[in-house]
Amino acid sequence: MDMKLGVEGVSASAFDESGFDHSGRSRGVARNTSWPAENRSSAGSVAPQVCWRQVDRTARILIADADPLEAEFLRRQLQSAGYRFFSLTSDIRGTLMRMRDEQPDVVLLDAGLPGQGSLDMLRVTGLDPVLQHIPILLVSLDSDGHVRRQALELGASDFLRKPLDQEELLPRVRNAIVVRRHYQREMAEALRMEEQNEQLEITRRQLILCLARAAEHRDQHTGNHVVRVGRYAVMIARQMGYPQDRLDLLEQAAQLHDVGKIGIPDAILFKPGRLAEDEYELMKKHCTLGRQIIDPSGNRTLPSDGNANSSPLLFLAATIAHSHHERWDGTGYPLGLSRTDIPLEGRIVAVADVFDALASRRPYKEPFSREACIDIIRQGRGSQFDPEVVDAFMTCLGEIEDVQRKLMDRDELAD
Repeated sequence: MDMKLGVEGVSASAFDESGFDHSGRSRGVARNTSWPAENRSSAGSVAPQVCWRQVDRTARILIADADPLEAEFLRRQLQSAGYRFFSLTSDIRGTLMRMRDEQPDVVLLDAGLPGQGSLDMLRVTGLDPVLQHIPILLVSLDSDGHVRRQALELGASDFLRKPLDQEELLPRVRNAIVVRRHYQREMAEALRMEEQNEQLEITRRQLILCLARAAEHRDQHTGNHVVRVGRYAVMIARQMGYPQDRLDLLEQAAQLHDVGKIGIPDAILFKPGRLAEDEYELMKKHCTLGRQIIDPSGNRTLPSDGNANSSPLLFLAATIAHSHHERWDGTGYPLGLSRTDIPLEGRIVAVADVFDALASRRPYKEPFSREACIDIIRQGRGSQFDPEVVDAFMTCLGEIEDVQRKLMDRDELAD
């Protein structure tokens, strides 16, 4: 075995700033080398595909060995197989720092490395959400299987026994890199899907708001009524112990409570006085129209058991649109439901909607005072409104008024 491992005959200009010479040779064990910039992988990039029987020449290999001769021997063995990018370190602390900073594709870790001990290092990397996915091949002189078993149990990807056999070293390193590449591809795909889903969620929210505001005949500068009702509904529902994981769904669905007004003539919607009886009967149809617009099944009755063709959001929005004008005493519309026959979400939005409508300017009225709005809600407890919903509303009234002030449109404020 040729153990002359110096860098004699190589001029200083042959080295680049990364700490590697142009053939991949390291300047020395002590230098804190870094990977070439073009070889770094970004969080969103897709790792190159790797064949099980081919050497990945872009792979980054960290060799952690206290013996410079052993480290150089490993590097030469791997370089002869076609690998080009290496980083060397000689203790546990340096190994952990390099792993965090350089994100190598595989680590060859000497079991006798000074410091806290290689097994302790495996415990540390196993708890780190980033380092735990970097393959570590433990290299040891131990002929007993005890260290091997411990290393594998602590997360080492493989175990190599000294003296190293090149016929065993190269395929094990190659296989570890292949596993690393597959993990990187999976993570890149997961990140891409997450970003795509976030964009779809943003688009969905915008479309819901556009549809809700279309029903109010408003633009982006006015018509915050639907937004406020959604926020109030969440506050009331949270106070009542509504499932936390459904609050966001409730907020979006509540914004569509009046979408049926799209089918009501402007002459009725914006009439500056009291509606005639026939006009009022037509106005009441916005609940059924809203249900028909939202529910893709075309079912014209109040959904009680859900529908296989409806998304959770559309089902909930249709339920709210159809039931938010029902009254606790059974005198509401369109179905005349009473008490708990009215869906809970409809009962919640009923209070939120009436409070905000009272406090806002409308073509047919001026805004009511804060005290008047609260008195009307309180007087409706047990007749128009579910008593528990009113109690929850009163409990979080301060929060509701904060949102009201922040989102009140200029043309809705009292003079």
